[in-house]
Amino acid sequence: MKNLFILFITICFASGQSYSISIFGIPAADVEQTIHDSGKIEFTSQSRGIFDLFWPAKNAYSAVYDSSLFALKSWNKNVKQGEFQQDVSGKVDSLGYLVYDDKTMIEIPQNIYTIFTLLAMVQSRPYHKLDTKRFDFEQEGQIGQARFIWADSSNTWNGNDSVVCDHYRLDINIEKEENKLDNQSDYFMEEILADGVVKELWVSRKKPKRIIRATLKTTWFPISATINE
Repeated sequence: MKNLFILFITICFASGQSYSISIFGIPAADVEQTIHDSGKIEFTSQSRGIFDLFWPAKNAYSAVYDSSLFALKSWNKNVKQGEFQQDVSGKVDSLGYLVYDDKTMIEIPQNIYTIFTLLAMVQSRPYHKLDTKRFDFEQEGQIGQARFIWADSSNTWNGNDSVVCDHYRLDINIEKEENKLDNQSDYFMEEILADGVVKELWVSRKKPKRIIRATLKTTWFPISATINE
């Protein structure tokens, strides 16, 4: 009975959403996002269609964060991309270091953010509390800063209706790479930090705030994520 009660509480205080990823308009992957009120965000992704034949991928990511500041407490990922597999886990310890896999210690600022905690934060805070503010950023041993640049408020199509959204560009600048964990990472993490990639988000103004659309404009091709309504 106790376990059933805990499961019920977890479901009631978790918000899930699914997205379709496309490249050049061709369906490429399905993504599921779940945000918990306790301060946790989870993503799972599965390649589909022709991309699943030639570039199969099944990845899972999660991050635990301070529910008021959105600063990182811990995060992990499990990646399966064809023959490439990777498991990474990191946790902020009592001394303020980010410890990876119980062995690699990264010195970090007091409050550190990752791409996942930033995505949780942008779906919670209004634009005037995010616009141009700088956040200390970490990704797999690399340290830098990130900021949301608010472009405008505009209507964005969600597949069924037009939704009023705050439109942001996300800038990430890596300043220290000497502690980078591995030479290779998964597609998503590599593209987030790749030179010249423009990252944009359209987040609904109406609560509950949700990412309605997101794009990555890379050197080679555009990637688009659209909410499934």
